[in-house]
Amino acid sequence: MVRAMLSSFASQYYQISLVLILAAFSIPISRKIAVADIPILILMGLIFGPFLGIIHHSFAIYFMTEFGSVGIGILGIVIILYYESHNINFRVIRRHFWNIVSLDTLGLVVTALVGGAIFSLMFRAPFSIGFMFGAIISPTDPATLIPLFKRIRIKEDVSGTLVGESIFNDPLSIILFTIAVAMVAPTSSYVSFFTSISSRVGIPLASVIYLLIQITVPSIIGIVVGFSVLYLNRLLNFENLLVALLLGTVLLEFTVLEASGITPFPAIIATGAIVGNFSDKSIFWNRESNFQENLSFLAQAVIFILLGSVVTRADLRAYIPYGIAISLAVMLVVRPISVYVSTLPTRAKWMPRRIDRKVVTFMSLVGPRGVVSVVLSTLPYAIGLVDANPLLLKWGPLISVMTAFVVLISIVVQTVYVPVISHRLFGMAEAKPGDKSEE
Repeated sequence: MVRAMLSSFASQYYQISLVLILAAFSIPISRKIAVADIPILILMGLIFGPFLGIIHHSFAIYFMTEFGSVGIGILGIVIILYYESHNINFRVIRRHFWNIVSLDTLGLVVTALVGGAIFSLMFRAPFSIGFMFGAIISPTDPATLIPLFKRIRIKEDVSGTLVGESIFNDPLSIILFTIAVAMVAPTSSYVSFFTSISSRVGIPLASVIYLLIQITVPSIIGIVVGFSVLYLNRLLNFENLLVALLLGTVLLEFTVLEASGITPFPAIIATGAIVGNFSDKSIFWNRESNFQENLSFLAQAVIFILLGSVVTRADLRAYIPYGIAISLAVMLVVRPISVYVSTLPTRAKWMPRRIDRKVVTFMSLVGPRGVVSVVLSTLPYAIGLVDANPLLLKWGPLISVMTAFVVLISIVVQTVYVPVISHRLFGMAEAKPGDKSEE
């Protein structure tokens, strides 16, 4: 028994060490062939996962969804969102507030409905299952967009709007997914808080109340925590241990709110935004920011390698035509429809800041899916197992596989064609190292 435990321990840490080493190699490889590092990471996951079988499928799933009880996927989202929120530009957010709000509310709902309808028609699934799939693939991925926009010269208003949308739609998509679970498995413990509200006021009104609670409560907590850390540092001066203080604080926020049934991500985003925008920018704050940046990149690298590894050769053989079809539908049908519908109010003649048609076209073609979608896609089957829900047990694996295809293909394809369409629409060449985006 001891030998079996040691064997399992050695196997897991052998694969963890391999993932970290592969992550390190992605940078020099991407520089050598002048390609963004994200497709390289995914390709490494595919090569060492389904093709060579060195990173086991079962390990990739476990590490992504169960490691440390919550999975490296969720922990990675916490780290990534916290660092990315450091760079939230309040000036751009204020200027394009209604565009971002519309994309993150109306746009998400349209994505879930249209994407869900396509999934249901393609696989003859119940619409409630299709809507769940649509909710899962509704958020765009800041972990892909931020490094992508560093490679091209593009107006800050355009990149800021898309990055703002991607940062804020992560927690909102999780809320939308919760509503989808409540429709399919209303007795699940995963949605106990939501069902306790909907049992009194009905699902439509409960959705609004739940949304407001899940956004306002953690956002207020995150703002208070952010300013409290700034005040405590002025009082006590933590110096280099600011890194430990803030990482511990963010993980504590996540733990307490998650245990309370409240989405923690708005709090984490709010804390990061306060720290990033209101700190005194001393050398210790710069070190904290650099540490979080490196940790964020490591989290992204691990997640994208695991993403390539979770797909099996059987999945590739059985579902690749469907995966390509639904991925193209999400990129070229669902995303454009959601952007054009959600920007209709902000393109009205009476609006003080109307969006240019070229900008809307660009936004409609830029929307890679990523980490949040991958993590959410593992939950339907897991919830089905816990609650013995026949619909989730039947459709959960297919949702997970199709989401993996959408994420893989959207990231790889868009990191290639976004610089091209940017140049075609705006005449902006690819940025060189050290260049800044146009103002």
